[in-house]
Amino acid sequence: MKTFSRQILIVIILLSISDFNLFCQVSDYSSSQNHAEFGELVWAAKWFDDKNSAFSFSFDDGFISHYENVRPILNQFNFNATFYVMPPWLTDSLPGIFRYGTWPMFQAMAMDGHEIGSHTMNHLHLPELEIGDTATEGTILYEIYQARELINQRLPNQKCITMAYPFAEHNLVIDSLTSLFYESARASGNFPNESSLTNEQWFTLSAVDVVFNEPRNSLDDDLDELQFIQDWIDSLIVKEDWGILLGHEVVPQDSLPGLLAAGSWHPFTNEWFTVLSEWLLNKSNNKDVWVETIANVTRYIKERDDYNYSILTYDETQIKLNIFDNLDNEIYNYPLSVFIKVPQSWKLALKIQGETIDTLNVTTNDSGKVVLANIIPDGGVVSLFKMTISSAEDVVGFVPGEIQLFQNYPNPFNPSTTIKFSIPNVASSFSLKTTLKVYDILGTEIATLVNEEKPSGNYEVRFNSEDLSSGIYIYTLHVGNKMAYKKMILLR
Repeated sequence: MKTFSRQILIVIILLSISDFNLFCQVSDYSSSQNHAEFGELVWAAKWFDDKNSAFSFSFDDGFISHYENVRPILNQFNFNATFYVMPPWLTDSLPGIFRYGTWPMFQAMAMDGHEIGSHTMNHLHLPELEIGDTATEGTILYEIYQARELINQRLPNQKCITMAYPFAEHNLVIDSLTSLFYESARASGNFPNESSLTNEQWFTLSAVDVVFNEPRNSLDDDLDELQFIQDWIDSLIVKEDWGILLGHEVVPQDSLPGLLAAGSWHPFTNEWFTVLSEWLLNKSNNKDVWVETIANVTRYIKERDDYNYSILTYDETQIKLNIFDNLDNEIYNYPLSVFIKVPQSWKLALKIQGETIDTLNVTTNDSGKVVLANIIPDGGVVSLFKMTISSAEDVVGFVPGEIQLFQNYPNPFNPSTTIKFSIPNVASSFSLKTTLKVYDILGTEIATLVNEEKPSGNYEVRFNSEDLSSGIYIYTLHVGNKMAYKKMILLR
């Protein structure tokens, strides 16, 4: 520890304010349209899934209410958020400290996909502290470094890569020190963040803090603030920017008076937060906004602005390519949404990267026919295969709800296996065109197991591999206009 501390101090001496500014380089990122205009075969979407903008929920301090109230609301809408905690203030069990939660609570939230980030060790006023070193309590380096280490110890499967400044207080020296241990840091501000950031801007991320006017006797009293944040999000959607919301405690409406009397900083009510989340879900479903943690948006932007590609194979039946960057693969492993131009004859594509297999729709834009694939940079060769599905144009009808295609059993198998699927409830007088087909890894149709109209219900089909060789096979279910697919392994 002493040797590491001396190394940090040497870095600080060399890292003057002017030196820090030299690291701030404007990204050379261009829009998807620009890439298409220049005839590129591969280009990254500005935001994940080619959505128009990005948005992150962030909650400070590690309160019990984050687990009891925020978590179920977020999970209801399938949103992930960032929670900034002070590690020493989380206990192993209740009763805890003040209104703060426990490690098991935040470990469960991390398992849900939420980010647990650093709010330093003790929520001190960082500008008032000496720089110190990572081993001396009450210093800047101790506060920012030790918090990260404790979080990583408690959450070994989720790297702590972002921090929120206590009281949103920071300066250039604090920013430069924070950059030694984190990939980005959140401050505050009423403006969204741009889609590409300089190194300096990564450590001054802006987040809007909703200030509620009193009285707050019902949800109606908070509608002005709801309209404010909705207008704010609508504005960043138009600009294609990244917005961050800063929150603290969240409680039911009937618990709000007591919390306000205790001095809580502008808490949200469950009712207010639910209405906002429901509104945001509609925006997300319309591809207006991508909702994700601060860590994952950080990953996506830096991957997008750093990636490159090489084409290994490109012909009428298959495309093979590499997507790579110069970033740390242990941190930067979030899927990058990439447009890939495909031959004009393609209507459906099979994408394989490592153990991930996806079926991709082929769409047409100004550059021709393309697929949108989610690819992990440096995650291995990406293979695209033309899929020939003769019945694709014959699929008609609408299926309310989701079809279910289950994993075959046994898997791996030899020589036969059972495939089960279910069709959701529709009007009793209706049957829907249903096909279940098997393809090899190149997208060539191997067998048709089902090809008829079927009513809602549960079904199972036996597949006999007969003369097939060992390998990975794909089985695809079409019901009306819905599709599902899975892979199975034949071992001779």
